[in-house]
Amino acid sequence: MNLSFLKLHRSLLLILVVMLTSVLTLTLSYGHYKGHSQIDWFDVGGEGGITAITLLWIFFILLSRPKGRVTNLLFSGLAFMNLSMTLDFIDEFVYYSDEQAWLSTIESIPAPFGMILMTMALYHWHQEQMTINQQLRNRERFYREHQLSDAISGLASADYMKSQINRELNLLHHSLHGFSLLMLDIAQFDRFNRQFGDAEGNKLLQEFAQVITLNVREQDLVCRYASDCFIVMLPNTELAVAEQLSMSLVSALEAFSFNSSDKAVTYKQKVHTSLVAATHRDSTSGLLSQLHQKLLMNKSLHGNTA
Repeated sequence: MNLSFLKLHRSLLLILVVMLTSVLTLTLSYGHYKGHSQIDWFDVGGEGGITAITLLWIFFILLSRPKGRVTNLLFSGLAFMNLSMTLDFIDEFVYYSDEQAWLSTIESIPAPFGMILMTMALYHWHQEQMTINQQLRNRERFYREHQLSDAISGLASADYMKSQINRELNLLHHSLHGFSLLMLDIAQFDRFNRQFGDAEGNKLLQEFAQVITLNVREQDLVCRYASDCFIVMLPNTELAVAEQLSMSLVSALEAFSFNSSDKAVTYKQKVHTSLVAATHRDSTSGLLSQLHQKLLMNKSLHGNTA
């Protein structure tokens, strides 16, 4: 579990701890234990569970997000709601004298403020997501599932690309131009890994993926297919247009210079490609097999099988 974001929110965590400590100190100081026989354990389980779950939500928000307005609003909204739930939960164990009856009265007040803050947070989160969705369009297309993403490159995985190819094949008869698939392979990537190490190899893959994403169209989908091999789906694109896009993309990739972290080395990579256009008779496995065979042929023609 990556705790890097959690370290950014020490002040919010401190506020939460102080708030809960103050509530517990105040209520337990002024409250009187009801006695075991007067406690409704079903209510204890329900209200205690809700209180714990809201704390868990706060934990995952702080674990998942950097600093910012949306994070602060989400935290504040849930913290106020948790305050009401904590007071309600403690009420199951204690009662207050007439002088301290206000503690029972105020327990429902923080929750509405929390819901208002959560509503504001969700509005701003929606605005934030619209920007993120635009940035991730080439990586997700119609479906978001983190388990279908490649951990190293951040692109869609091979399984997701296969599902999208299958989807496009099913819709092919509705399309005016069909679709094309472009496979890209970094030449001599194994040699690069041996020379610079796996960490530098992963960094090269990440930067290679970013260059591809920056140089494809909004409707295209990019995935890391295997090792140093990438596939770009080009929807509604005939082979002639796909060839032009392929040449432009290869030029951008071969012009890109990779700078090693530990050594003063600049590396420019050669790229092998293959390209196919889908037809009504094709299958997902058949298209991928065509791409792979054409890639091997192109590598052979250039005297490079690595």
